[in-house]
Amino acid sequence: MKQRTVGTKAPYRVDVVTIVLVTALVLFGLVTLLDVLSDPFDGTETTLAAFYDRLNFEFVSRQIGNILISLCVLVPLAIFDYEKYKPFTKAAYIVCLILLFLLVVAGESTRGALGWYKLGTRAFQPSEITKVVLIMTLSKAASEAYDRRGPISAFRDFLKLFLYFFVPFLLVLLQRDFGTAMVMLIIFGGVLFCVRVRWRYVFAGLFTLGVGGVLSWMFLLTNTQKERIRVFLDPSRDLEGEGLNVLHAKQLIGSGGFWGKGYFTKGTLIQTGYVPEWRTDFIFSGIGEGLGFFGAMLLIIVFFVLLFHWLHTALVARDTYGRCLVVGCTIMIVTHVFENIAMNLGAMPVTGIPLPFISYGGSNILASFACVGIAMSVYARAAGRRQL
Repeated sequence: MKQRTVGTKAPYRVDVVTIVLVTALVLFGLVTLLDVLSDPFDGTETTLAAFYDRLNFEFVSRQIGNILISLCVLVPLAIFDYEKYKPFTKAAYIVCLILLFLLVVAGESTRGALGWYKLGTRAFQPSEITKVVLIMTLSKAASEAYDRRGPISAFRDFLKLFLYFFVPFLLVLLQRDFGTAMVMLIIFGGVLFCVRVRWRYVFAGLFTLGVGGVLSWMFLLTNTQKERIRVFLDPSRDLEGEGLNVLHAKQLIGSGGFWGKGYFTKGTLIQTGYVPEWRTDFIFSGIGEGLGFFGAMLLIIVFFVLLFHWLHTALVARDTYGRCLVVGCTIMIVTHVFENIAMNLGAMPVTGIPLPFISYGGSNILASFACVGIAMSVYARAAGRRQL
């Protein structure tokens, strides 16, 4: 008798591994933020009061608020069956497109990009949420096509997926946020891999990407962004700007040695503003200085244990939709981790991509927590599979 997989009701299975690892990353991020944003320590802090006076809780308290808000998204996503996401996906996708479009036509430039809505002292970046909505949209469309006709071979199926991806991708490009656009591109490729797209579409996509890269260089990239790429290839071109920032980040990481200088100690440069955006883009350089090679590698190992656990969740997912969701979320997080660390090491141009669960920022922590909730929901329902 041929085996077939059917869904059966089963008790909710809590994803303990994800909860433990994400909690550890978030707590580590709060401690790191408290360290890098503190006033420089000089070794005279002999009392608890003197030590406390050095600490700066402003952004840590804001980040705790961001985490609590994000939990209000994570918990429902984790509790409800991920099949219940589908009715809301199209509306969420349209809202994201509207928010991105409004930024293109009327946005205010921040650090050379148009990606933020200012909300008093805070800012909201819709492209972060769009990445999660894009994962849900592509997963829904790709899984429905795959379940109907098998591997994606019909041009109409591929075209539909491509358009779902390309519209927000183009709007993000027009905002001159090339780091986020790259994440979206890799998410698109990951979802297509899940539904075994035909190679002819892969080669066509690579050709289009090459042509698009040339056109972007000619018409979309600003002089500042072109210079970032030139400085990446040759940091000596700009020893007073981007090149100096990357060199300083590498110096901080190298100065940590194997064990690091320690957190909340005398002699650390990250607290002096030695690199810009040290609470977001360049926070990894502070980790390298404080905890050295050992601490930085331990952090990377924790990330990859989490991501390999999610890949296993994708393998045992109840259906194609669940598999696509988890693979998309995994790719989003791993791309952020890779881009941020590579940027700090000078292995990639500076793109403004934060380190998930660690860097300060409400939009990114919200998107990261949404991915956690989605992965937990798929994991919980994987327990309902049985063979007949």
